[in-house]
Amino acid sequence: MSLEPREIAARRLIAQLLAPSDAHPLAGRVLAPVDVCRWMLAIQGQNYDGGLEAIAIRQGRRRSRFRTAPAEAELDAGLLVRCWPQRGTLHYLAAEDAAWLSALGMGPVERAARRRRARLGLEPGLDVPREALHEALAAGELTRRQCYEVFARVGIDPGGNRGPHLLRALGGEGLVVQGARRGGEEVFRLVGQLPVPQRELDGDEALAELATRYVGSHGPATLDDLAWWTHLGRVRARRALALGTGYHRDGDHYVPDWQSGITSAEMNRALARTVTLPPFDEYLLGYTDRTGILPDELRPQVLTMNGLSWHFVVRRGVVRGRAER
Repeated sequence: MSLEPREIAARRLIAQLLAPSDAHPLAGRVLAPVDVCRWMLAIQGQNYDGGLEAIAIRQGRRRSRFRTAPAEAELDAGLLVRCWPQRGTLHYLAAEDAAWLSALGMGPVERAARRRRARLGLEPGLDVPREALHEALAAGELTRRQCYEVFARVGIDPGGNRGPHLLRALGGEGLVVQGARRGGEEVFRLVGQLPVPQRELDGDEALAELATRYVGSHGPATLDDLAWWTHLGRVRARRALALGTGYHRDGDHYVPDWQSGITSAEMNRALARTVTLPPFDEYLLGYTDRTGILPDELRPQVLTMNGLSWHFVVRRGVVRGRAER
């Protein structure tokens, strides 16, 4: 038996903290930004302000020019990080999840990155830039420009996209992350200097944690959704789903067990809500199949094939178009 699109949308809105339910594990709590990121596991963040806004919305903060201030303050304090844990794409995470999640997802990205390094005129390995950057960051955080200067000092020209590539590749290892911007410029720091210790997960333990938290916060979701979201491939995603806990199978979808307590009235209220979401929001980017929530004719208004995205309006669980700003 397959879930109806309407029910999938309602359950996802509730799971992603975009609509309330007494059944939700976080129901009734006053949520800090780190609580939101810890629940969601990772929130897409290549748009710096948009990612902070996605966190604030899930906290239930009202729209104002100060809406994202608490999230940015926690990013500055090192309770949150912005890094590249999967797909070579920036995400916001609870700080303690940076190393293990990045290590889990770096394989497919690094294989592609090694091929790109040859085209950029860089050595295949990262030993020289890694040692130089880690040594420099051990003395304190650096801006992007200062990181490029570190590469230049060891004979690596950061121009021609070499600097951005190296920062993304080294950041994908999970030991270098971003904090809050300084004067509009990205800032980098070592995870060892964060105020919280890193969780130590690997192998099957990491796969189980991944599936448990992804399905719990994004479900109902499919095998293909998890495989795409992580870029781990279907084989490893299937193993992760076999190892995870706290959910059950309903047709092609994995549904969190806690959702058995969601009432019909709560689903109806979720669908009755009108929500404006920021570019690259997880309500869209958390899944590979968006046919039920993003009509084909509206895609160019909201999410283009060449990587552009805009604020968008969701009503009755379906994208209705680009938001007026």
